[in-house]
Amino acid sequence: MSELSGDRIREFYADVLGEGRLGRLEALVAPSYAPHVPVFAARTGFDPGIEALRSRLAASGRIAHRLARVIVDGDLAFAHVLYGDAAVVAGVDVLRLDAVGRICEHWNVRQPLGGDAADCAAHFSDDLPGDADFPFDPTWVKTRVSTMLRELWGKGRVELVPEFYAQSYIQHNRDMPGGFERIQQVVRHDIRQYIERTGSGFPIEVHHMAAEGDLACVHLSLFMAGINRNDGARSTNVDIFRLDRDGRMIEHWDVLQIDGIALSARASLF
Repeated sequence: MSELSGDRIREFYADVLGEGRLGRLEALVAPSYAPHVPVFAARTGFDPGIEALRSRLAASGRIAHRLARVIVDGDLAFAHVLYGDAAVVAGVDVLRLDAVGRICEHWNVRQPLGGDAADCAAHFSDDLPGDADFPFDPTWVKTRVSTMLRELWGKGRVELVPEFYAQSYIQHNRDMPGGFERIQQVVRHDIRQYIERTGSGFPIEVHHMAAEGDLACVHLSLFMAGINRNDGARSTNVDIFRLDRDGRMIEHWDVLQIDGIALSARASLF
């Protein structure tokens, strides 16, 4: 189902969003489609159902985008997308699929990046080849990431950084340069200071998680702990990790939707 569902998701982005072929909706989206997307501008939320989606997409017209990667795990899929060309919005769409692979539920995260598509290309690029020769078990991959979030980040255990991050770790977030050493610095200072200030663990609320091959995706919410900006603000994010055969993080992409940062209604497309 994973390969077939991935192909159908790619068809949705190429045919429906990219080409505006709304006649393809019935094959790719369930009649009961439910959008669970944040409120933007003056909107009060999006109406459910395929016909409401059709109306929104008809009003939007073709959507400039580039699909960077799709990860499918059972009935859950994550699509990592560069939206726009002159002004880029990084996006991840978290999609629930019905029994025949149609999109039936949708959550999203959006982050304005600044600059055009060429300026932002590194935010989406693959610096490492996928490890297609190793039989990654999705349950094992998700357990590794869950343990890392709970023990390393949630408890601020900097001594676990070498256990979960490779020395060669590649970070595609331009606001957190520095790779392995930067991870150590953030855990040792920002996370530990948060824990000491509040007397509790660093709060991470996981909403959805999926793994396919050497990639893991996590849809989560947290409170910024002085990491570059917006200290104390709630942020709903998607983190995408590439793991090596030892279960260490070797490459990372993210999309951060931080409360209070303006985002146009058009940024939430469906």
